[in-house]
Amino acid sequence: MADIDIIMGVFNEEQNIKRAVDSILRQSFEDWRLLVCDDGSTDRTAQILDTYAEAYPHKIFVYRNHSNRGLTYSLNRLIGISKAPYLARMDGDDLCHEKRLEREKAFLDRHPEYALVGSSISKFDGDGVFARKAFPEYPGRKDLLWNNPFAHPTVMIRRSVLLELGGYRDVESTVRCEDYDLWMRLYERGYKGYNIQEPLLYYYEGRSSYAKRKFKYRWNEIRTRFEGFKRNGLLPQGILFVLKPLAVGLVPAEFMVKARNGFGKKKNG
Repeated sequence: MADIDIIMGVFNEEQNIKRAVDSILRQSFEDWRLLVCDDGSTDRTAQILDTYAEAYPHKIFVYRNHSNRGLTYSLNRLIGISKAPYLARMDGDDLCHEKRLEREKAFLDRHPEYALVGSSISKFDGDGVFARKAFPEYPGRKDLLWNNPFAHPTVMIRRSVLLELGGYRDVESTVRCEDYDLWMRLYERGYKGYNIQEPLLYYYEGRSSYAKRKFKYRWNEIRTRFEGFKRNGLLPQGILFVLKPLAVGLVPAEFMVKARNGFGKKKNG
């Protein structure tokens, strides 16, 4: 049994999956397994993953859904297969800093009072890194109000806690909000998390991606916020924050893209 199981759900990532897996293979901490669920891809993702599984038969394990079932279903399937005490999330289009696993595991080893640890991120696209984003170092319940206080693919969590929570909720109302919903339930149970302020993950995000988000996902976030805030005692004082996704959706996409990406200023590193 490895110390860390990395769980990754992928769909049609043939353009990106090699760089993601290669970044895991370069990790300074070596006692890990990569569990990947191919969610019914129609491109060459599955074949590429099979090549890695054949080359690293004791490290990389590939599972397949017969049809596209969604990220939540895929992650829950991998959680059920996992055995390691720590589970690390990863997406098929991102890149891990070479010391990510080492530093996150060391933190959880030293701090049993924390259920999970995440980190800051460096955003990148085809032209390189263009922004960095930090998250609250010590997120409390009130940090759930404004934004999701953790970057999902940076997180390492204790498997025992994830099992206690029943994994991710695989329901329509949490699509694109499954992680936010999980943190709400985690804090409701009295658990807490921490964010390493150093960026340990390169997060792929096209600079025009904001415009592609659908209204139904904003409605999902409104529902997730209302239910989660209610369970965490953040209502009625947090009612305006419930409606934040709707308000943001009314802002012209071009302005939001510039605001989120530092108005086009490219940062070093």
